[in-house]
Amino acid sequence: MTKEILAIGITLLVHVIGLVALVWALLDGDQDRPDWRDWWPGHDDDVPREPSPVPGGGGLPLSDARPSAVRLRQPARMAEGYPRRERRPAHAPERVPDRSPAPH
Repeated sequence: MTKEILAIGITLLVHVIGLVALVWALLDGDQDRPDWRDWWPGHDDDVPREPSPVPGGGGLPLSDARPSAVRLRQPARMAEGYPRRERRPAHAPERVPDRSPAPH
């Protein structure tokens, strides 16, 4: 029983020390240390950046854009804005399969 209490106590102590260290590191006002985001490549504030090119010319609306057939704010159902699909083809099939029993 005492070994279990000792193990729980040590685990709790390690977590409390880690939490105190984390809070202290976050609240520390030391500005001399590097920022944690400085490791990311391409974030040099001293180097002027070129503006990134805008793909597709940058004009809005896009040349291939169409308005939606259905507005989501309308009280109608979405299915009413689209035509129904046909369940069967409009023409008769070219070949009718033979459904006679196969000879043995």
